[in-house]
Amino acid sequence: MSVSDHMLFTLKWMSPAVVLLLGGCLVLSASVCLSPLKPTGVDNRRNLLASVSMLFLVVAALCHFFFTSNLPNGLVESDLFRFDNVSIASERLALIGGVILILLSWSLAPKNYLPEFYGCLLLILAGIPIIGASNDLIAMFLALELVSIPTYIMLSIAKGDNLSFEASLKYFTLSGFSSCFFLLGLSYIYGVSGSMDLGSVHSMLGNGGGGKLGLLGMLLMFCGLAFRITAVPFHFYGPDVFEGTSLPMAAVMSYLPKVAGFIAMIRLFGDSAVGPSIAPQVIPVLLAVAALTMCIGNALAVSQTSLRRLLGYSSIAHTGYLILGYAALLLNNAEPQVLFTYLAAYAAMTLGVFACLAEIDEAGGQSMVIGDLAGMYYRRPAASIAMSICLLSLIGLPLTAGFVAKLQLFFAAGSANRWDMTLCVWLMAFNAAIAAGYYFRLLSKLFERGLNLPPLRLWRPSLFLAYSLCAVLTIVWFFQPTSM
Repeated sequence: MSVSDHMLFTLKWMSPAVVLLLGGCLVLSASVCLSPLKPTGVDNRRNLLASVSMLFLVVAALCHFFFTSNLPNGLVESDLFRFDNVSIASERLALIGGVILILLSWSLAPKNYLPEFYGCLLLILAGIPIIGASNDLIAMFLALELVSIPTYIMLSIAKGDNLSFEASLKYFTLSGFSSCFFLLGLSYIYGVSGSMDLGSVHSMLGNGGGGKLGLLGMLLMFCGLAFRITAVPFHFYGPDVFEGTSLPMAAVMSYLPKVAGFIAMIRLFGDSAVGPSIAPQVIPVLLAVAALTMCIGNALAVSQTSLRRLLGYSSIAHTGYLILGYAALLLNNAEPQVLFTYLAAYAAMTLGVFACLAEIDEAGGQSMVIGDLAGMYYRRPAASIAMSICLLSLIGLPLTAGFVAKLQLFFAAGSANRWDMTLCVWLMAFNAAIAAGYYFRLLSKLFERGLNLPPLRLWRPSLFLAYSLCAVLTIVWFFQPTSM
């Protein structure tokens, strides 16, 4: 194959990510091309930039379904990239989350930094498919940084106050440490395998090579990714960032870094030839982290009165469930699709809650503490109903996507013939019951009677579309889980 043919071949299969990259660059450049913002032109600029960003997402989705939805023999490889079910799922997760996040931020993005906000969002969305398709350690690291660096910018411009700057500084500092962990682990893996190619690394690990240096490299890379997914003990920045930033940015932080981190973990060591060979050394560590993450996340969420911090600790708890599923994947008791199903359901139910809170804020209410939701059904019924559906899905009740996702994860992890895995499965069930308590607390507040508060009349079509889409997906995916 000639060089030009090879480039065309790669561009074809990477077309969704390429479209999002181009879109991010073009939207960012709009900050230079557009005239200075006038108060009367804020809404027009919002509509223009949000519409252009959504257009690039639609084009990326068309490229996905036209070029990459059907893989010959389930696998296509080039030098730097590997196109299989993991890469396809990463594109779909990015596109689903992107549509919801653009709708959610349509009327809430920082008015003085609209091109920067939407440009950085498109760049983050472009980084996730590149991580999913990476067949080279350097390519994966660069893709992870493509997710991280725009996140720093978005956090710093989200609100423009001291809390926002503090949240950005915390994330920047700790993310730098996580990148150092990842690079140090990468250097050890390269040292024992002699290659940056993931195929060669998988072959080395699958044959039992690497020794203690290889094991140390894997653990360091896991530490680097644990920060991105807010796993204990790298979790403590999460609730602070959720509380300090804006609602759209908190929604971004709750979903996109988590997706990027888990896709990288699956791509690194989730290969069927690698998982069982490294399981004896890695599984005990993963199970300990999963147990601590789900227990600490739920235990701290129960005591919260701040809605943002509660959702932050709830996000940490869900990371614990996903790590348990990842451990089952390494044992070959789960398919990657189990994790992707959970991430898709998590996108719908968590982003839906953020969209409902944003609607309440924009309509003139408040959503800082749990008490602010008191009687909200009688003031804002549509948002309250959608939020109720998303909360029921977070609990994992039937007729919601959360039920299917948790059930698949439960059975995948429970089928392993290991006492420690079985213990963590029952711990997951116990934690799900704890989580149900604080989710039901939010539900009861929504329908609380006896408060004579005026209805909230102001309506934002984009937020209505965002939480309506999340609520519909949450129900539809229960009946069609294969579409997740």
